[in-house]
Amino acid sequence: MIEKISPKDITVLSSTMLIPLWAKAVEYERPDAILHDKEAARMLDMIDYDFTPFAKAKASQVGCCGRARLLDEMAQRFIDEHPDAVVVQLGAGLDARYERMGRPNVTAWYDLDLPEVIDVRRMLLPESSNHYLGVSMFDESWTDTVAAHGKPVLLVIEGVLMYFEEAQVQAFFQMVQRKLPGTQIVLDALFKKMVGRAQQHDALRQMGETPPEFRWGVGSADDVLKLAPGSRLVEEIGLSSICAPRYPFILRLLLKTRWGRENLDMRIMRIQL
Repeated sequence: MIEKISPKDITVLSSTMLIPLWAKAVEYERPDAILHDKEAARMLDMIDYDFTPFAKAKASQVGCCGRARLLDEMAQRFIDEHPDAVVVQLGAGLDARYERMGRPNVTAWYDLDLPEVIDVRRMLLPESSNHYLGVSMFDESWTDTVAAHGKPVLLVIEGVLMYFEEAQVQAFFQMVQRKLPGTQIVLDALFKKMVGRAQQHDALRQMGETPPEFRWGVGSADDVLKLAPGSRLVEEIGLSSICAPRYPFILRLLLKTRWGRENLDMRIMRIQL
């Protein structure tokens, strides 16, 4: 029997890691699943934690899965265009994107997060033919590792940037432009209405603790592009395009309005720096 790990003993198992994992594991059991993540279901069984309070988070459960699927699809399109790509998932947490996408046969795939997060990741999801980097995304050292391949680069950033101030996001983009020119990024961008309102998030408020605050959001893709002069939008789609049929009734109604689409719909986009 595999010994389970607990957030009580491993404090790095934070809400921002557990909620997406729970959402994907729950989705895996659905006959109408929009995301199939076998590894998420396996990892959830290895964690000693009461996930039942999250059952009320209907919008976030499907939202996490829709976001992951749309980012997977954008990443796959980049890989189709550049089969020799180097892919880096930043703030990887416990996301099994490499496995979920069928272990793409690219030049290299890196999953990057803080050292203590990578330690937990290795407990639950050891490397296979991908590589783990235990370093901050703001540390330039990882860009040297990636640049050494001399191949097209894709960065995948999911559920990360909204926790940083705009100035930090801008500094990150400009670091990538300087160190890895021509890189493409697939990312999710929170809508501005949620900035400063993490306590209203349907899943985070179930944690019984003060959640990390949302610090950056956008009104449109232009709010992303302005942070990296010379960048361009490759593609963009709203999260509701895939999740709306399963959102709570009131949210579905709001998203039928222009105001709702502009103010309540997370944006998923691919940009070139």
